[in-house]
Amino acid sequence: MFGSRVAVATALAVASVICCAACGAEILPPAPSSLLFGGTDLWRYGAFLYGGAVWAPQGLDAGGFAMKALLSGGRYSYMAGDIHAQVDGITVSAAAMPGWRVVRPDFTVSLYAGPLMQDYRLSPYDPGSRLHGLHGGGQLASEIWYQPAPSIMTAFSGSIASIGETGSLRGAVGLRAFDAVFFGPEAAALFCGDFQELQFGAHATAFKFGTTEWSGGAGWALASDRRGGPYLRVGLSARY
Repeated sequence: MFGSRVAVATALAVASVICCAACGAEILPPAPSSLLFGGTDLWRYGAFLYGGAVWAPQGLDAGGFAMKALLSGGRYSYMAGDIHAQVDGITVSAAAMPGWRVVRPDFTVSLYAGPLMQDYRLSPYDPGSRLHGLHGGGQLASEIWYQPAPSIMTAFSGSIASIGETGSLRGAVGLRAFDAVFFGPEAAALFCGDFQELQFGAHATAFKFGTTEWSGGAGWALASDRRGGPYLRVGLSARY
């Protein structure tokens, strides 16, 4: 009699644990697997908008396969040496890049590669530029986030495309302030065919507002056509 009561009680306890675990699993929200992002880059001789998404089927907080899609476009101008005049350009770019992410508690490394389409419209026509009309090619992109301590961050990113040999590099370091955002210096290099630009400034990164995370940067840009001016960069992202 006593043994049967113990067996019944044990069975009920096990059932309760299983039910609680099941209920807890249902209550916990699923890990975010998609990152939506967008922003703008403004400087004295150009303005760009961009947006895209990263999908990681195993979750953004885990390493493994990921897919990145990016769409950007804008207007810009430069001084063309062949025609000794200012050229105004409009460009649109789209890329779909599968990749791989390595995620650890203190750093994340992402590497993507895939096809790219770009369209360039110049006015007036610049015979010295290789970027006219619609082009197809490939793009390689990488992103690194390293946080050696909770109050210190470093970030590096870069991309290179086979179209006109276009690409960019950016590095930033920051200290956490007000327990809300990282502040620090940044530097970037942009290159597009025969045109190059260097940027030096300061950034604010990882400011969370509601379900979104904001970042921004501002400073001074120096271009290879001997024209310089201020730049402003604003970006936001959301995890789902």
